[in-house]
Amino acid sequence: MKSEMAQIQQSAVQNHTATMLEIGTSLLSQTAEQTRKLTDVETQVLNQTSRLEIQLLENSLSTYKLEKQLLQQTHEILKIHEKNSLLEHKILEMEERHKEELDTLKEEKENLQGLVSRQSYIIQELEKQLNKATNNNSVLQKQQLELMDTVHSLVNLCSKEGVLLKNAKREEDKPFRDCADVYQAGFNKSGVYTIYINNVSEPKKVFCNMEITGGGWTVIQHREDGSLDFQKSWKEYKMGFGSPSGEHWLGNEFIFAITSQRQYSLRIELMDWEGNRAFSQYDRFHIGNEKQNYRLYLKGHTGTAGKQSSLILHGADFSTKDADNDNCMCKCALMLTGGKYSPMKAFYNF
Repeated sequence: MKSEMAQIQQSAVQNHTATMLEIGTSLLSQTAEQTRKLTDVETQVLNQTSRLEIQLLENSLSTYKLEKQLLQQTHEILKIHEKNSLLEHKILEMEERHKEELDTLKEEKENLQGLVSRQSYIIQELEKQLNKATNNNSVLQKQQLELMDTVHSLVNLCSKEGVLLKNAKREEDKPFRDCADVYQAGFNKSGVYTIYINNVSEPKKVFCNMEITGGGWTVIQHREDGSLDFQKSWKEYKMGFGSPSGEHWLGNEFIFAITSQRQYSLRIELMDWEGNRAFSQYDRFHIGNEKQNYRLYLKGHTGTAGKQSSLILHGADFSTKDADNDNCMCKCALMLTGGKYSPMKAFYNF
């Protein structure tokens, strides 16, 4: 009985052990399967993590590039802004200069209009004086002799003002020695031009007459309405005075320098109170330097005024109120109200 119980127990233990072994084996198989699955999941997670890290790095690199481009664009925008600011500043300066130039032109226009008005008034006064003097021809003849070197064409005054307004700003394309060069270059309107005289460092403004006898005459003296006092000193006659567009004396130093460049002619235009015109012209003309008292040299006279009536003498020295170089005790320069070549007449143009 005991032996059977022992066998039954032993058999039960074996059966239980076998069952436990089967269960253990099953658990081991399941554990291995789960471990394999976990390993696969871990591998997938690692792969996905690696891809995410790579994508993150790529995104970081793209972000860096974009930030760099943004900085470059910002820098370019700043540079453009600086250029715009500079351009705006230059535009403002140009507008300011333009405004100043307009103001200057307006002022010059007003001055010219005032000058025309004053000259019109002077013309009216002269016409009144002329009307009063028409009945006394002898008085007019005396006045003609006294004023023959001071009066120029009043009839052409208004038209001359128009020419000056048109040509005041005209600039020459190349340097000219005198008005003859200006005329030969194609400039045929009378007005103020700039010439470059040999042995003179600075350019000189002169009035060029482009209408008389073929044009190209350089005006060295112009007297027409008495608005300018010609009772000047030796120094003033040496360097010149007045405005080239109005009454003036070019200056003995400049006349000497010009006539030393090449051969010139001298022409003197006169007009009396009645509008009668006369002229004297010399084929050869030049003057000496200051040490020679700007001595006058003339040759070959023609004209309607008469050689003696022009009162210009070949070989005469220049005289002023403070430097009397004539051969007369009467001081002609003082008596004749200005600088003169003894005994009385100075140039008009050449």
